[in-house]
Amino acid sequence: METMATVCGVHKAAFRVYLTVLDHPHSTRAEIAERLDRDQSTIGKQLQPLYDQDLVTRYPRTVTSSGVKYLHVAQPLAETTEWLQQKLDRWTDSVLAQLTQLHVT
Repeated sequence: METMATVCGVHKAAFRVYLTVLDHPHSTRAEIAERLDRDQSTIGKQLQPLYDQDLVTRYPRTVTSSGVKYLHVAQPLAETTEWLQQKLDRWTDSVLAQLTQLHVT
């Protein structure tokens, strides 16, 4: 979990939201909040980095009485694992390059 925060900017709480959406596709923010026993505004903040990294996508659903609700779908775990590995590889390469420069000077 700390690796995702360091390398990708996705913290532990947001990753829990990702896993909840993965387990319960097409959930609304209210349903996610209820499952995690959190406030909807907190869930909204935790969803933002997931949207930014394309780990969770939201789709509008028109509700006649109250406008639009958004349904959430998580990227499959296999794709997320591959994405994380690529980010980690790039981060590792960057750190090693910086260490090499420090050693040379």
